[in-house]
Amino acid sequence: MRSLLLAATITKVSAKRMKRRCKKRKLSKKCHEDLSSIPSLLLETIRRRYSAKCSKKIRKRKRELEKECYADWSSLPRGILEMIAEKLTFIDCLSISKVCMSWNVILGEELPSWQRHGFPCLLVSGQQNKETRTCISILENRVWELELAEARGKYCWGSFRGWLIMVKNLDYFYLEVSLLNPFSGSQFSLPSVWNFYHKIVPSGLPIENNFVCMLLHSQCRELAFWVTGANSWRKYNKLTGEPFEDAVFCNGSFYLLADGFNVWQIDVQSIYTNINKGNDDFGTLSEIETRFHEVKRPEMFELQERRILQNRQTNQILRYLVESCGELLLVCRYFSPNQQAVLETQKFEVFALDFCQLSWKKVEDLGDQMIFLGKCCSTSFSAKELGVGIRNSIYFCNDPTIPWWNEWDSDHLKGISSRLGFSMTNVNNWGNFSLGNEEGEPFCFHGDIASWAYTWFTVPSWWCYRNIPPIRRN
Repeated sequence: MRSLLLAATITKVSAKRMKRRCKKRKLSKKCHEDLSSIPSLLLETIRRRYSAKCSKKIRKRKRELEKECYADWSSLPRGILEMIAEKLTFIDCLSISKVCMSWNVILGEELPSWQRHGFPCLLVSGQQNKETRTCISILENRVWELELAEARGKYCWGSFRGWLIMVKNLDYFYLEVSLLNPFSGSQFSLPSVWNFYHKIVPSGLPIENNFVCMLLHSQCRELAFWVTGANSWRKYNKLTGEPFEDAVFCNGSFYLLADGFNVWQIDVQSIYTNINKGNDDFGTLSEIETRFHEVKRPEMFELQERRILQNRQTNQILRYLVESCGELLLVCRYFSPNQQAVLETQKFEVFALDFCQLSWKKVEDLGDQMIFLGKCCSTSFSAKELGVGIRNSIYFCNDPTIPWWNEWDSDHLKGISSRLGFSMTNVNNWGNFSLGNEEGEPFCFHGDIASWAYTWFTVPSWWCYRNIPPIRRN
């Protein structure tokens, strides 16, 4: 009995399934017949509308999922963002400035106290008649143009951080000097001066208190000083001897490289005080606080000099003073000019001044530092702070062999290489030297003597953040 009942139930269920299948076939056939009767253009329109409706639903659902899965970073409090930026490198800050518009605005605020001083770049020379200047970011391998209408007709004498020292040559006798910030547009005009000076050294930023500029004479040890608000330069000519080769500001004083390896120290506060008090005689300072340091020659340098004399080499030396992490460094560049107007640089040596023993100690490793050498623009950066992996290195330009030459005095040298028929295919305008390179492969940098050196300058971080467009969500 049970088996008969089960068989009857199965038969009934199977009959119902067959009935439903037949009904579906009939509906499908009817739908197909109906669709075939619809014009193809109308059918395509229906399909597109249906597809658009489905895509809209998918995008809506995707946005809902993004809101659920991702935080709204634009609502992050400013203080927390600043704390995060303090821990990141410059390159990393460039990346996070793209996260949202609010982060780009905060990171792009001009000169907040928690931001770094910027990124090193090169300003190309020989463009004094243009309203734009070519800039090279060597660490990013990028070339860009900087609008500088205020600098038209002017040469770049040097830089200090983000400020450019611009010079206009007036009838080959007078120089019109100005300090220009190409990023903020600020500009300070300095009094005109005789064209007898080969280097200008600022004590800091012109917007800082007790700002002083110093000029080095190209024929003697005469100095000239200017402070903010002064109407003229004040000369100081109580030091005798050959012209100073280089100078730098470090820890409140100017340090000047004299003959040999001796150093003169001038207290900046005494300069500022005497000029403001009017303690000068017809534009000449009578009393400022100076100190002479007779420094022992480095032993390694004496050995190198002996070797040059024994081998009758034509090597010469360019010397630079650089401030790095509060230390006074002397960088020696060994070079030799050849007959094809090419400047060949073979090596560099770095020494640190030991004030206690009054001696130059050789620096074997710069550690985290990167040194950038140039006329009126030498500086140093932290590789870790920038976020680049190139430490213990020296970046340099094709500086002139005679330190008291300036670009506006050497226009007659332009194109001399091509006029003499020399090949300039292997010359460069800047190079990089690793301080541990002495034990490795021989180093040789070829620079064109007829090409004036580029200028190192610092692009402020706030300008970089502000000019990188943030990523916008669709």
